[in-house]
Amino acid sequence: MENKKPIVELELYLIRHGQSMGNAGYDKENLTLKESNDPYLTKLGISQAQKAGNALSGINFDAVYSSALLRAVQTANEIIKKQPEEKELNILPLLTETGIAPEYPGAGMEEICRICPTAKLADGITENDPLVFHSTIKKEKEMFERAYKTIDYLRSHHKSGEKVAVINHAAYMTFVIFSIMGYSNCPSFDIDFNNTGITKAVFYKEGTNKYGDIVFEYINATNHLTDKY
Repeated sequence: MENKKPIVELELYLIRHGQSMGNAGYDKENLTLKESNDPYLTKLGISQAQKAGNALSGINFDAVYSSALLRAVQTANEIIKKQPEEKELNILPLLTETGIAPEYPGAGMEEICRICPTAKLADGITENDPLVFHSTIKKEKEMFERAYKTIDYLRSHHKSGEKVAVINHAAYMTFVIFSIMGYSNCPSFDIDFNNTGITKAVFYKEGTNKYGDIVFEYINATNHLTDKY
């Protein structure tokens, strides 16, 4: 039987944002609409993002994506700063966290670009498209449909062995990872993602890798948060 050489089509790095004011236990009842839906990183969150950037600095990403939510943009910006060369940040609304209030329209590209000067709308996204998705984690079918669309988008745009970073959110990233695993309903287990936890999934050309067409090399890696970095 002929041995086929594994052919990598995509190396996907899914990265949760750093600690935000929402994660830090702020009094949500006294927050504005923007603060409750789109909080900034805390000082600790910025430090976490910088450490993630240091840990990932040896990977020259071919593309970097994030949602339009500011905590993800801030995290992505710190990661981009550590890259060996300047990278654009592709804003992809599909990556929006679950539970964003219907009345919150998103921060807008002007504010996003103040945080990350290289930010731009991802391919196929126009100025007329909303920057955030409004959804609830309770609408499981809806979340899986969006997660599969996210995977299809990334795989259709990157299929020549590219290394791609996606800065995302804990709840929505869970749906993305379950979808990569092939689920269409939430399984009996869950994944608890730490702030700036990194998950790496490698997509191979069909039938070329003996361990499967999709392999998770690690999930929620947080070793970069140690004093080593």
